Amino acid sequence: MATKDELIVEQPKSSPIANSYPSSVAFIHNVLDEYGLDSYEFRLYAHIVRRTGGKPEGVCFASLRKTAEICKMSMRKAQQAIKVLIKANLVTQTKRTGRTDEYRVTPVSDWVSKDQLDQIRKTIKTAKDSSADSDLDTEIGIEKE
Repeated sequence: MATKDELIVEQPKSSPIANSYPSSVAFIHNVLDEYGLDSYEFRLYAHIVRRTGGKPEGVCFASLRKTAEICKMSMRKAQQAIKVLIKANLVTQTKRTGRTDEYRVTPVSDWVSKDQLDQIRKTIKTAKDSSADSDLDTEIGIEKE
């Protein structure tokens, strides 16, 4: 019969980088999880929160093109998603002439009721269908190549 000391198996040493990651990298509060964002809106919101540190004084100023690339979505989907986030007051937008726009997260208490999301999306879709691409690009501040 083996003694207690004989049963101990030496564990290989892991790299310090592997140990620096948290056991879970995200916690999604039920308020956000059940708010009703679609997958594009949710992904874009998560990216903006990461960029701002989740703090109202934090600022995300990455270009929409770069943000769409990081979030693995088309520019058009990113445009629509950011409009919903702004209209639903999950984020605020500060336009900067000749530069990328700034986005800030807002407190949950400032968000519109989740019951209004579908109407916001319909309004944005109607506006998109009735406006020219150049108007849409100007409205949300897309950088031109």
